[in-house]
Amino acid sequence: MASLSGAAGCAARRSATANAGSAAAGPQISGVWDAVTSATIDEGVAAGDVRIEKQEWHLSQSGSAIRGYYIAALTYVSGDGRPYVCSRQPQFSAFQRFEVAGHVQAGAIEIQEMQQAENPTENRCDPGTRQLARYRGLLDGDVLTLVSGRQQTRLYRIHAGTPGERLTAEVSPRTAARERANVGDGQVATPAMQPMAPAPPGMANADVSGEWVWEHQGAVPGGDQKQEREEWHVMQDGTKISGYYDRIVHQVSTDGHAYRCSMALEFQIATRYQFSGDVSGDEVRIIESSYEVLSPSACDNGKRRLDIYQGKASTDEIRLVWGVGGQILRRPRPDVPTQRF
Repeated sequence: MASLSGAAGCAARRSATANAGSAAAGPQISGVWDAVTSATIDEGVAAGDVRIEKQEWHLSQSGSAIRGYYIAALTYVSGDGRPYVCSRQPQFSAFQRFEVAGHVQAGAIEIQEMQQAENPTENRCDPGTRQLARYRGLLDGDVLTLVSGRQQTRLYRIHAGTPGERLTAEVSPRTAARERANVGDGQVATPAMQPMAPAPPGMANADVSGEWVWEHQGAVPGGDQKQEREEWHVMQDGTKISGYYDRIVHQVSTDGHAYRCSMALEFQIATRYQFSGDVSGDEVRIIESSYEVLSPSACDNGKRRLDIYQGKASTDEIRLVWGVGGQILRRPRPDVPTQRF
């Protein structure tokens, strides 16, 4: 009995020591973290333009030491619709990567940018290097708040899916962005989003209910023609919005050779995306939640991603910005039948 009592006492002491060591280690921040911020530039030559930044942090903690990196996808949208010189379009995107290191001490989190990586691809719109920053961090569950001077960024821990670089170091069109990450069964965890600030006093919320259309046509590498069309159906209840949009991609061979996947000179893929969001004044936020394939095709690689959008709405258009680009939704003209492929 004395021997058993002594063994139990040793086990209890070991357990207490282990718990104390775990508590002493402080916050555990290993994993993948996501953040999206949007702001209107209020000074300088870019005043009135919208700047969207999506960050993906990959952090590894060993004891009190922190190491890792993050990728920032920057998107700028012209406030007056005029094109930028570098992109010749009213928006442009760029990517930056930063190596980081830091430590956790007495519950406090300190992270420092150690190096900004060179961009592996040439981009005329690359904003270049900037001064490296230091951050103080505060962990609250799955929310990591980083503060550097007057700048504050909330990162949200990603639980679903396999951690990986969903942001790349290349600027891609909307189709390529759709195909960069596979969300498997169509469901993906969306980071918790802070409520939008209420509209200024006297400013009514935009009415975005109804049907909206986005279209694009161009050539893919190799010369084949691709048509993309999205038909958005939005329901609005006060500040809350929900609905779906059908995305149709139609590709046509221009050299007379049939596609092996379809055994024909063309193929078409149709997908329906479900979303929810909110409106505050003319500001719009949309969060995709799931998708389903409406038109199965052997040419479909099965890879898709769900996005978070920030935007501004007016009577006849909604300007949306997402991780690596932007698009403008327009109401269809009532006297022109809606075209479908």
